[in-house]
Amino acid sequence: MSYSPQNLLPVDDLIAQLLSSAELSAPENENCPLDAALGRVLSESIISGMDVPPFDNSAMDGYALAWSTKLQDQILTVSHTTYAGQASAEIMPDSAVRILTGASIPRGADTVIMQENVTHSVTDDVVTIQINQQPAQGENIRRAGQDIAKGQLVFSVGTRLGAAEIGLLASLGIATVNVYQRLKVSVIATGDELIEVGQPLVEGQIYNSNAPMLAALLKSLNVQLMRVEHVPDQPERLQEILSLAATDSDLILTTGGASVGDADHLKSVLTQIGRIENWKIAIKPGKPLVWGEVNTRLRNVPLVGLPGNPQSVWVTFLIVVLPYLKALQGQRVRLIPQSVKVPAGFARLKSQGRREYLRVRLIDGQLIPHGMQSSGALMSASWADGFAVVEVGQTFDVGDLIEYLPMSGVFG
Repeated sequence: MSYSPQNLLPVDDLIAQLLSSAELSAPENENCPLDAALGRVLSESIISGMDVPPFDNSAMDGYALAWSTKLQDQILTVSHTTYAGQASAEIMPDSAVRILTGASIPRGADTVIMQENVTHSVTDDVVTIQINQQPAQGENIRRAGQDIAKGQLVFSVGTRLGAAEIGLLASLGIATVNVYQRLKVSVIATGDELIEVGQPLVEGQIYNSNAPMLAALLKSLNVQLMRVEHVPDQPERLQEILSLAATDSDLILTTGGASVGDADHLKSVLTQIGRIENWKIAIKPGKPLVWGEVNTRLRNVPLVGLPGNPQSVWVTFLIVVLPYLKALQGQRVRLIPQSVKVPAGFARLKSQGRREYLRVRLIDGQLIPHGMQSSGALMSASWADGFAVVEVGQTFDVGDLIEYLPMSGVFG
């Protein structure tokens, strides 16, 4: 385990520890209807029981025919029309079949010529086509199993189901899937200064933005919220609510109280009813971050104590908690977002001792930071389309390539 000179754990080390701990156990599984499976994580692999498409079909509107080397300028009689959803018929000698996109290829046909490459004629109710361009054998046919072959591994255990995955499963005729049960999470915001939205503010108070923000993030991940509560800076009350949350939650998230101020009680309470794995990490914003657990008679429940400043909560949740939470849900792929190198539209001439996640926008091919990077300001979170990642000790000038984490990649 490596530490910075300030005895701060590097971000990547903490994430690796969290992911390793999450892999020690997996949630229970359950069977879920496909129309309710969005955002769920597969608890068993999906093997295709069929070919997709299940039959050879036309990739476009045209004419199905039996290929030969000298089709150009030939005149063929059109025997009939076949539509998508109809069973295929047999092609007659020296004839073609009018075929529409998605229709099954008639028996005896092996090529579909585009309707733009023929001349269509009708004489005495007899429909004919003249081939104006020699087709390649097999062109414009989507073969059975072209997308998915029977017996093929479609998705592995630990795959999170998005809209594309749902559509693919539906194309296989799968009506239900085995998934891990939804993770149960409690959110506890601490601080005497917090007041709930809708209530009048008095001097010295601020609205509780952390709890609604975390609740929204968790709902987007399809977790089951057990409670979202505000607790004043009272160690007895904090101990009570943490012990209660440990009875029915798989993970507890707190905000505030993780530093060393007179009103910061999380560390002392946790040492009484559980244990602390780590306390500080080399990240900016968000250095005071607690990872530990609350112990009960029946089980030990992991806890992540986030900082109190809203921007610090935003950054530490997305960078540290999100991969961990996905792993606790059973997800085993695409846990860590991938960054790309993008030119900086600003300079950083002085190095620092923590990895910093600046809220930026990609504008005209350069990363432009928001003007307010304070840990207490949330406007930059709403404004930004990603993070510029500034490593420990790194300096750069305008135009230099730096790491960029798009929000789309962070959320996955």
